[in-house]
Amino acid sequence: MGMLHFDYLSQTLGYHTNIYFILPACTHEGKAPAATLYLLHGGGGNGMDWMRYTSIERYADKYNIAVVMPEVDGSCFYADMKYGYNYFTYLTEEVVAVAEGLLPVNKEPEKRLVAGLSMGGYGAFKWAFNCPDFFAAAANLSGISFIMDIFGGNGFAAKDAEDKCGPVALNWGSLEELEGSISDSKEWVDKAVREGTKLPKLFAAIGTEDYSYKLSCDYLQYCKEQGIEVHYEEMPGQHEWIVWDTMIERFMAWALQ
Repeated sequence: MGMLHFDYLSQTLGYHTNIYFILPACTHEGKAPAATLYLLHGGGGNGMDWMRYTSIERYADKYNIAVVMPEVDGSCFYADMKYGYNYFTYLTEEVVAVAEGLLPVNKEPEKRLVAGLSMGGYGAFKWAFNCPDFFAAAANLSGISFIMDIFGGNGFAAKDAEDKCGPVALNWGSLEELEGSISDSKEWVDKAVREGTKLPKLFAAIGTEDYSYKLSCDYLQYCKEQGIEVHYEEMPGQHEWIVWDTMIERFMAWALQ
């Protein structure tokens, strides 16, 4: 196993940022691993979180998976921000170019995976739904909700929609601009159904005491009604690392079946 910390000047973002890589033993011999996992951090986090709080290195070794962990602003929701930086473009274009240009990782869609927690789970599904030919499977851990329900009405982050310096204003400008856009998690489903899109395999998981548990159930029910198949697992737990540590390994095993 090896770990690489890549600190460089991003051409998309225009500032120095970090990408962390875990490389299984086979890459030391110039061979590609069984799969490559793009692993996204949550809100308020950074690219080191998965390594600090989970056993992701052990899992990468066990399943022979290379792991790519980029870093973005902690409240950007992986958006090309209206007032800020183009994080979705950075993620989907530059991070991939860096990983696949520098390292012996997989470039075949059938061997690429994406996953994340909370905001990163939302980001993983956003990437998978909007670039469906790029991945074989995607996992959303504790970020499975209609984003309009989170920020609108009586959602748990509704107050942020009124903050002129909050994520809604900075990322999308307003709720009206968010609704129906590339960042609207309902629109991902509706568009896939409308266009008959062949999606990657989808995996979702959450702790049963998570504050967004009911919102997640509502979202998964909507997906089911629309004919979007999502493999779902839950376990006792809140919005916390014990859930994400457990479920990321379950996803890796499930994705490689």
